[in-house]
Amino acid sequence: MRLVITRAATRDLAEIEAFIARDSASAAQRFVLKLLDACEGLVDQPRAYAEADVQNLRKRPFDDYLIFYRLSETVEIVRILHAARDWVRLLDPATD
Repeated sequence: MRLVITRAATRDLAEIEAFIARDSASAAQRFVLKLLDACEGLVDQPRAYAEADVQNLRKRPFDDYLIFYRLSETVEIVRILHAARDWVRLLDPATD
């Protein structure tokens, strides 16, 4: 199984890095690398985390964030969102 990161998730990573970099650029880089390592770890155990009950996604907690991913022939990272956000609304277009 291989890892695919969507454009939306890539934007999320950039926003997370920019937010943390306001305090420390090096800490931001380290955190994003750890987030990416967590994403890569899903390739080995893709069913280790709970279903999110939205859009056939699963969610993997990481620090204060949730990594949302979909399984098919790949592990597709769909979004990476802060856990305090209204992620159901952000992930499910039917809620708008």
